[in-house]
Amino acid sequence: MHRNKYSKRSMFLLLPVGLLAIASYALDKRIPLDIDYNLQSILMQIFRIVLPGIFAICVACLMPTSNRFFQLLAVGFNYSILSSISLSQYSNLFTQPTAWIIASLSATLFLLPSNDKDSENENVSFFTFLYKLIGIIVMPTLTLIGFVVIVKNIEHSIFITFTSVFVESFLACLFVPIYEIMLTLGFSASLNSLVSLQVDSETVNAILNSIILTNIIALPALIFTRAMVATQYNRFFLVLLAIITCLSSRIGACVSIELAILLFFFPGTLIVLCTSSILIFFVSYYLQLATFTNFYMLYEPDLILKNLTLLHVTPLHYYAIVMAIIIPPALQLFFSKLGVINTLKNTLRSNDKIAGIKFNQMQNPDLMLIAILKNVGGISNICGTSSIGNELYVKVHSLKKVSTFRLSLLGKNRISYLRAFNEIKFNLGAQTKTIYKRMSNIILESQRYSQNVIHVAKPFNIDNHLKELQENAIK
Repeated sequence: MHRNKYSKRSMFLLLPVGLLAIASYALDKRIPLDIDYNLQSILMQIFRIVLPGIFAICVACLMPTSNRFFQLLAVGFNYSILSSISLSQYSNLFTQPTAWIIASLSATLFLLPSNDKDSENENVSFFTFLYKLIGIIVMPTLTLIGFVVIVKNIEHSIFITFTSVFVESFLACLFVPIYEIMLTLGFSASLNSLVSLQVDSETVNAILNSIILTNIIALPALIFTRAMVATQYNRFFLVLLAIITCLSSRIGACVSIELAILLFFFPGTLIVLCTSSILIFFVSYYLQLATFTNFYMLYEPDLILKNLTLLHVTPLHYYAIVMAIIIPPALQLFFSKLGVINTLKNTLRSNDKIAGIKFNQMQNPDLMLIAILKNVGGISNICGTSSIGNELYVKVHSLKKVSTFRLSLLGKNRISYLRAFNEIKFNLGAQTKTIYKRMSNIILESQRYSQNVIHVAKPFNIDNHLKELQENAIK
């Protein structure tokens, strides 16, 4: 997407998530209301289905399309069909709506503008229309089936791998990022029934605590940190997302959508979150923290804590919370700095080459001349040049404009600086005379061009011209 992918209308992405969080708290079954209990459950179920569909439509509004009306209609129609079939036939498989959102958005691929004619909504042929219609109907279903097949294979592999012996080892730390990825795709509930996790042990408690700390503490802290290093185009968006994450970290559907936003718009941040979850696991394991939930209350569909949780919080829990706040921002800043360093390295490497050849490997005098002119500050920084034997002397106006780092790649024995005279001495061997002649011609031609005076034409007096036209008209 373009730089303005988080323009004003992108804020609508957060509106359904915020409304879902408000509805989840307002219609919580543990809070008595003046309405029927069954009606309260029905309203909560409706909000859990409808608001993610509105989120999918808001995402579609950010995508380019040949016809906005048909695009939104296709996304809404496919989301309705997929959610209805999934809830009626596979209610235990889909505990979060993220898979329906991603599958319904795949219909927009057939409504992308391919050329100017499409964007102007001109008529298309019948076969093109039929192809797009079939793609809009079939593609979301195939996408959802593909998700189910992939997730089932991952689930089967996890059930085979995560035995009781594996879970009791330090390799159990890998379960936490896997759980975060499955929660992103909306299939985390399938991992909660893993037999080897239904025991009370130090590693299982560490897994539970690290998942809770990652979603409740680390995720908002990481998004706030990402907002600090972000550009002005998406900083406000990330700040609002972090605030909503703080308020909705207990609600499984909201957390799943928020992780999906990171997956598609900030994948590097999601990688940092998964890495942080591993470190938080070891912190929880080292502190031997007691847990306040179990896997049957872990995002099915929401996070439910045991009664009187706040009364059993110890100083070690506060220490774990502090570490969960510190670790993700530290990793984010580290990777950000590392990315800047790699960018600078790549930039320097690309600038060190002329026509794909390094400075110290050039045999062509023309390429060598271009490299010298580029690194001494350009032709405008050269006063003159002279040649003595195999040595080329280049006098410059300012040595500050000279790239000493890149010139040093030529070799320490082939270059030296006469700073008292603002001169640079090159030892170019047999190429010296050729490069000297061509550089002298370039300097001479530049001086001739700068000495040419361009005579400016006299300004046209339009008032006199208008008077002449009026006089001729009167005559």
